[in-house]
Amino acid sequence: MRRTKLSTFAAALCLGAFVASVSFAQGTTSTTNVPTKFFDESGAYYGPDCDEKNYTGAYYTGDYTSPFKTILGKTDKDIQDKLDELWNHYFGGQNDKTVYYEDRDGGYIVDINNNDIRSEGMSYGMMIAVQTNHKEEFGKLWNWAKSHLWHDPAKGGNGYFSWQANRDGSTRDQGNAPDGEIYFMMSLLFAAHRWNDEGYMKDAQTILKACWKGNGQSLYSEQSYIATFQPSDGNNTWGDASYSLPAFVDLFSRWSDTNKDKWLKATKATRDHIYNSANPQSGLCSDYSNFDGTPHHAFSDNSTKYAFDAIRCPMNYGMDYYLFGVDAERQTKIAKVITDFFERDGYKHGHFNWDGTSGYGDFTIGQAGANAVATYALLDVPEYKDLVKKVLQMAWDAKPIVGSQRYYDGLVHYLAMLHLTGNFKIWKPKPKEVKEKTMEATKIGDTEFKEGDKIDWFEDCQLYTVTFTAPKAATPTPGDSTTTTPTPGDSSSVTTLQPGDSTSIATPTDSTNAIRQMYMRDYGYKMQRDYNLKGCKVNNTNRAHGAYYGRMVPVK
Repeated sequence: MRRTKLSTFAAALCLGAFVASVSFAQGTTSTTNVPTKFFDESGAYYGPDCDEKNYTGAYYTGDYTSPFKTILGKTDKDIQDKLDELWNHYFGGQNDKTVYYEDRDGGYIVDINNNDIRSEGMSYGMMIAVQTNHKEEFGKLWNWAKSHLWHDPAKGGNGYFSWQANRDGSTRDQGNAPDGEIYFMMSLLFAAHRWNDEGYMKDAQTILKACWKGNGQSLYSEQSYIATFQPSDGNNTWGDASYSLPAFVDLFSRWSDTNKDKWLKATKATRDHIYNSANPQSGLCSDYSNFDGTPHHAFSDNSTKYAFDAIRCPMNYGMDYYLFGVDAERQTKIAKVITDFFERDGYKHGHFNWDGTSGYGDFTIGQAGANAVATYALLDVPEYKDLVKKVLQMAWDAKPIVGSQRYYDGLVHYLAMLHLTGNFKIWKPKPKEVKEKTMEATKIGDTEFKEGDKIDWFEDCQLYTVTFTAPKAATPTPGDSTTTTPTPGDSSSVTTLQPGDSTSIATPTDSTNAIRQMYMRDYGYKMQRDYNLKGCKVNNTNRAHGAYYGRMVPVK
C-alpha cells in the first residue's frame, strides 16, 4: 500500500486536485501513471469500471502499467520486441522451437516431451492468442478443441473437455482437468468481447453453465465452491491450488448468464483456497491440495510437493492482486514469503517439500515468470525494492526454451510475460455510452497534451472522450504563488502546489466520485462514503490542509 503525506494529500483532495506524484514516507518521489487510453485499435474496451466496492485493481482503473517499464526502465519498443520474440518462437513454426501446429481441423498445441495434446496447453494457446490479438490462430485452436476435446452438451456431452489427446485427434484420456475448462472459458469470454463474436460468447456460456450440475459432478465443489481436481466421483473431494484462479472466477461471477450466486461464492472460496494453500514458512503450494489448503496425496509422491502444477500459484494470486486488489493484504503476505524463500535458496532448485525442505531439480523459466508476477503485490513495499527488481530482471532475461521441454515451462513463462508487460488485459463489453467533453491543453502524469489531442477519461463512473483545447493564459492572484491547471468539465482554477509542499498536484477535478474511483485507489486510500468533498471549507484565499477537510480511510 502506498504511503502518502496525509495532510497534504487530504488538502489536495478537498481542493479537487489529482495527485500526479506523491512523496513517500521514506522520502522518495514516484511519478504516477495516468491511463488515458482504454480502447485498442479496433475499438475493443479494456478500461475502467466501477461497482459498490471500487478496489485498486486494473479492473476498476484501466491501468495496466508494466513493472518492466517502471522498475527496469524498459521502453514500449523493448516490450513489443520481447512479445514478438515469444510469439515467433513458440508459434512461429520453427523446428525445435514451436509448440503450435496446424492440420485440416485447425491448430493445436503439443506437449513436445509427451507428444500429446492437452486441454491445458490448448487453453493457454487461446489465452495467448486473444491477448496478443492473433484472431486467426485463436479460431483455429478453438476449432480443433471443439472437434477433438469438447464433450459438447448439444451432442450429449457433459460440457467438459478430454484433458489428453493424440496428435491425430483421437482421445487418450476422456477425463477432464479443470484448469483447461477455466482457461477455455476465460479466453472465450475475452475473445467474445475483444472481437465482438457472438459464437464465442455462446460457447463460453455453455461451458459456464455446465460447470454446475447439482448432481455431484460439478467442476467446482458443491459444498466448498473450490475447483475440484476432477468432477468425477473419487476425485471431487479435493483440488489443486494451481486451479484456483480468483481473478477469472470473479469475472465469471460478473459475466455468466447462469449460476451467478454460485460463482460469487466460488470467488471468495477461490481466494481463500490459494491463500490457505501457501505454506506459511515457504510460501509454496503443493501440487494437489485439500479444500483447506493442506497437501493431498494421490497418484504419486509429487502430489504433496511443490513440483509441477504448483509453480503457477504465484502467478494466480499475483494476477488477482493487480487485476482486482480485493485480497491485497493476504496476497502481499504470501508474496513476501515465497519471494524471500527463493532468494534464500539462490534460485537453485525447482521442487521442494511443501515446507521448503529437500530441494531438488532445477529452477526454471516458468518459475521465474510466475514468481515475478507475484511481485506485483510487492511493488509498493519499500524494503523489497531491490529484490523485486532482481526477480523481474530474471523473468525478463529468461531465454525461450528449445528442445523437448519447451511446452510447459515455456508457456507458463509466456503467460507471465503477458502479465508483466501490461499486455494481459480484461477485455470487457463495450461501454453503452461514451460522452464528449473538452479540456485545456495540459500535462497529465508524464504526458504533455496539446491542442487537438484526444484521450479517454473516466469520471463519476462515466466514460468520456476528451478533446484538448488551447490553454488559457494564467492570471495569477496578487500575493499567491500557487499555479492552476484545468480539468475536464471544470473551468475553475484550483491550487496545484503550495509553497513548501513536496507533493506535486495536477489535473484537478471537483468530482467526489472521480477522485474516489480513479485516484485515491492508486495511493491506497478512499473517501468515506458519507463524506461530501464539496462541503470543504475552502476559498481562494484560505486553503485548508487538515485531514478534517479530506477525511480518508485505508482501502480494504
